[in-house]
Amino acid sequence: MTSKTISITCCLLLVRATQLIPRVAMAASNLVSSNIYSTHNDIIWGDLEEEHEQNLIHLQLRSRHSVLRERNLLHLLEQDADLDAGAMYLRWAASRDEDGAGYHRALQNEGAYAGEGTHFIDVFVGSPAQKRILAVSSGADFTAFPCQGCTLCGNIISFYQQSLSPTFSTMPCGRCVGGQREDVCDSNREFCVARGYNLVDKSAWTAYEARDVFYVGGADAELEAKGIFDPEGTDVAETHGFPLVFACQTEASGWYASQVQDGIMGFSTARTSFINQMVFQDKLKYPRFCMCFEKKVLMGSDMRSAGVVTLGGYNPRILDSPMVYVQNIAQEGETRYKVYVRNIYFRQGGGQSIVPDRERQSVVRLNLDSDTFNAKNGGTILDSGVPMLVFDESIQESFKAEWKKMVGQKFTLGKLMLSENEVLALPTIIIQIRAHDGVDTSFDPRTLPNMAGDRDPKNPFDGLLAIPATHYMERNPSTGTYRARIVLDSKLGSFLGINAM
Repeated sequence: MTSKTISITCCLLLVRATQLIPRVAMAASNLVSSNIYSTHNDIIWGDLEEEHEQNLIHLQLRSRHSVLRERNLLHLLEQDADLDAGAMYLRWAASRDEDGAGYHRALQNEGAYAGEGTHFIDVFVGSPAQKRILAVSSGADFTAFPCQGCTLCGNIISFYQQSLSPTFSTMPCGRCVGGQREDVCDSNREFCVARGYNLVDKSAWTAYEARDVFYVGGADAELEAKGIFDPEGTDVAETHGFPLVFACQTEASGWYASQVQDGIMGFSTARTSFINQMVFQDKLKYPRFCMCFEKKVLMGSDMRSAGVVTLGGYNPRILDSPMVYVQNIAQEGETRYKVYVRNIYFRQGGGQSIVPDRERQSVVRLNLDSDTFNAKNGGTILDSGVPMLVFDESIQESFKAEWKKMVGQKFTLGKLMLSENEVLALPTIIIQIRAHDGVDTSFDPRTLPNMAGDRDPKNPFDGLLAIPATHYMERNPSTGTYRARIVLDSKLGSFLGINAM
């Protein structure tokens, strides 16, 4: 393998590997980046075989800023930026009543937080096509959004009008896609019931399984030749899309009831996920996808995140760094991506990737009990739908102590008035993740910057993921202040959210 660079912030490549041992992949970069290639049962940072371009579909990722601007909701950016991570986490982790009733009422009233890190895709559903703006979530099993008739879905801007689409149908009991659970059908055994739940913020939704035609991309040139530049209101989903079983929500709370997105696009390993259904419908050759994120800190009027999703694999022309494989430790039947975090380090003086900006930048290892750190969920969950870093409470004391030594000030979740250069100089957090069980041990791991090498001689093939301050610090464009988006006292276990990618 040769050392390369990458021109984007992060690529998360997820693949369902039928012939491979479950794994995850990562890559290094000289620029603002970290890459993850994943098969549905794998996670990979960084060189699988090149996919043929005709087998790939490239979709633009939309930033939260662009969605809010389209919906005249830019004031929500300021509201979100004023929330510190501790308050946000406490709201998320609020305990629920035994019967769950108080829990649902509380979530309905508290609003929702998507965070600057959440990314979105425009999807066109039904015939004539209705536009849905869906939040991409690697932790969600279903594509789900509120449908016409939902009375418990919060401040949704618009519902999907299924009565206007003759291609819409409901999945009858006995043909449920979501599994063979006892409660998969409703009490009258007419509909298939689907449910979703977010471990971090306790958001939840209930729905029935439905089916309609979906179009996300892949026929742009053909449509433009016909003079179709906006699929909304056309028959594009019927003529160029595919039938997808999705969750037609009848109740949604918390984050799922946000004004920002219309729903979620599920990219987990479940057979109900968007990517797997595309393969089942012969719209993709391989159940793989790559999410490449670009994040910029702008000292002007806003902070934006964007990027691209590639369905079916990845295009090595947009990735230019070696792949490193780490193990997906999720158990059989689990659909989330989980990794084993072995160590956490601070690199003094920052740096936008695992490759340091200059020589002799000191690196300090935190005092971490890895078994405890990974214990609560059977591993550290990797989820693009989580808008922050959530660390198990066992790391808190060491994190704060080493931060003060390196930065010279106490770690705080409060507002900080910092220049861009001061943000760039904050410590880069380096996560060491257990290597893939089938890792190639025939080469010297010290030749790859995103392998542990001499940093951990007992585990030299482990992958290293760099999280620069431009990812974990969020800027309020109105006040010019920053807040850290890191939780250090989680009782729900550890999560690597969107700002780790």
